[in-house]
Amino acid sequence: MTKIYRFLLFLTVVVIFCPVFTGCGWENAVPAAPKIDETRPPITFLYDHAAGLDIARKERKPTLVFFSVPDNLGSQRMLDTTFRDDEIKRLAEWLVCIHVDGSRESALCETLGISSFPTIILSNANGMEVRRLVGRQTPEQLAVQIHVLLQVMALRPQTVERR
Repeated sequence: MTKIYRFLLFLTVVVIFCPVFTGCGWENAVPAAPKIDETRPPITFLYDHAAGLDIARKERKPTLVFFSVPDNLGSQRMLDTTFRDDEIKRLAEWLVCIHVDGSRESALCETLGISSFPTIILSNANGMEVRRLVGRQTPEQLAVQIHVLLQVMALRPQTVERR
């Protein structure tokens, strides 16, 4: 009878404490990552680097230049998730966003020292690099860096063109 009693006691303890050990039922568990609707279009990119920089100068907007290659998992994940995020799409309205295919624009990548993909260069309206982000960026990470860029741009007085 003691073996059955021990077994029942063991089974009771396991049933009671198993959810505790596995995290089931905990209210303060780590929240799940927000779902991103991959059917929504990503931010609007320009695909001509020089034309994008000209537009940025004329409109006095900072730039986000995204360097990627087609078969790179990090690049593809950013296109599928990061650039479809609502906050990133909202912030992108303040920027000129340019997408450079590193496999087609190898000379530009070499000139700018891009050797790893994905890479993002955040620049002011004159094309001067403010931040370089190497590797996959989550929407939260990229949003922080765009906010920093926009704050830097807001603190610098705009030059007035004389006509």
